Amino acid sequence: HNLPELMNMFNMVADIQTAEMLKLPVPDLETGKAQIIVSECSPYQQEMMLSFMERSEMIREGLVDPSEDNMLKLTHEAKLMAIDPRLINEGAPINETSKLNKCIDNVFKIWDNTKENKSTQMIFCDSGTPKPNEFNVYDEVKNQLIKKGIPSEEIAFIHDAKTDVQRDKLF
Repeated sequence: HNLPELMNMFNMVADIQTAEMLKLPVPDLETGKAQIIVSECSPYQQEMMLSFMERSEMIREGLVDPSEDNMLKLTHEAKLMAIDPRLINEGAPINETSKLNKCIDNVFKIWDNTKENKSTQMIFCDSGTPKPNEFNVYDEVKNQLIKKGIPSEEIAFIHDAKTDVQRDKLF
C-alpha cells in the first residue's frame, strides 16, 4: 500500500476533529503567547551530560548490548535529568533553580497572588510519576508547596480519583 491509500483507509474508519473544527473555548494566555522559563544546567547536570555523551558513543559504536543500554533509554534519562537529576539519582544535589523547582516557585507565586479568588491551577506532567518510596515529581511538588504554605487539602492528583464520581468531585 502507498501512503495516500493508507490515509484514505484510515479516514474511512477515523473521525478526526481539530480544535478549530470543534470551536473549543481556549483561555487567553496572560501575555498573549507561551512564556518560556529557562533553567540553567547545574554543574551536576553538566557532569551527567558528559556521561550521556560517553554512553551515546559506546551505543553508536556497538560496544554495549542494546538490552543493557540504548538511545531510547539514554534520551529518556536525559529528559528526566533535565526536569530534576534526582529522578535518575535520588542522592543528586538539590538545585534551587532546576526546572522542577522553578515550576514549584511559579505555582506557589500564582497561588499566593490569586488565593482570594480560590483559583485553580493544573499541572500536566507525564514524567516522574508517583512511585512508593522513590523520588518523584508529584510528591516533590506537593511536599514543597505544603512547605511554602499551601494547605495539603488544596492539592490533589488526578490519579487519586479512582471513579468517575471521584473525578467529577475533584474537578
